[in-house]
Amino acid sequence: MKKVIIWMLVLGLLVGFLVPIINSTASDTTSQAATFGFEENLVVTYGQTATVPLGISENCTNLVLKIADSVVLKIKNPKKKESYQINTKTLKPGAYLLDLQVNDPSGNTYSVQGNLRILSDIKTQRWSLKLGASFSHNTNNYTQGLTFWKGALFESTGDPNQDGSSMVAKIDINTGQVMEDGTTTFQQKLDASKFGEGIAILNDQIYQLTWKNQQCFVYDVQTFQLKKELSYSGEGWGLCSDGKQLIMSDGTERLTFRDPNNFQTIRSVEVYTDQGPLSQLNELEYVDGLIYANIYTTNFVAVIEPVLGRVIALIDASNLVAIGKGSGEVLNGIAYNAATGQLLMTGKYWPKLFEVTVQK
Repeated sequence: MKKVIIWMLVLGLLVGFLVPIINSTASDTTSQAATFGFEENLVVTYGQTATVPLGISENCTNLVLKIADSVVLKIKNPKKKESYQINTKTLKPGAYLLDLQVNDPSGNTYSVQGNLRILSDIKTQRWSLKLGASFSHNTNNYTQGLTFWKGALFESTGDPNQDGSSMVAKIDINTGQVMEDGTTTFQQKLDASKFGEGIAILNDQIYQLTWKNQQCFVYDVQTFQLKKELSYSGEGWGLCSDGKQLIMSDGTERLTFRDPNNFQTIRSVEVYTDQGPLSQLNELEYVDGLIYANIYTTNFVAVIEPVLGRVIALIDASNLVAIGKGSGEVLNGIAYNAATGQLLMTGKYWPKLFEVTVQK
């Protein structure tokens, strides 16, 4: 009886040892049903033609290749080696998921994923700043948004201490204080549960983002009365307008173009240099057909063409930070007066706003 029990134990151990090996072998066989001929990422420059090499096991059928959920190739009886030519001009700089599916000889559907990354075809330039006149800035203002409207300066602030200091206001450029006309204070405050972010003014309305509340507050630009609340998914960082649409950043490399009436997404771009994605895009300003974006926690401002999201230049604002920061925090805040060409920059809790000229 003891011998029977011992043999049963040995048999059980053998089965436990062999089954994983058999399953592993089957899995390895299946895993070779389809492969991409590159490791991790296929990287190509915008405008070039990219070849996607495909390896297919013998007797596999019904090859389907998708790029970002769109079917681009179908082959009923694929060869062992296939390929697909991508004209990157039909896409935009950015990251794309490649999904390859085949039916293996047993009829099972097998899928493998790869990544396509399209870089900008523009070599990123390095620009600098020439500093001009300076103006007072309230050192209590944790600047999140800055913009001009009809010659007047508007600012939005955040609330890192959660004490209800988020606000949007019309600012006296000479004093840095909120403007008043004797009876009206041109300001709207948020409660401590909401962290104010970027602003833009379009069609006589101020749009103010919130960081994590997924709310955009819309105010009358004259009275600062709340008109409506709009919603979005994800975080809100920077906001600007091209005169027709709102353009929003969320801290990643993505810029989203939104309908000002309902805040629905119209389109989006991923911001890329010739080396890769540029994330941490924060406060935004639309300047002569280009988007200027503070890169959070750095001394750089990205200059982005809005059609494809390619970075034309990086503005090094180190000289501005060295002179203007004082005991404040990071560079953040760009305002452009299209009527006069005046460009202002500042930072969080900075004592000054500076008029700057971009040196290309």
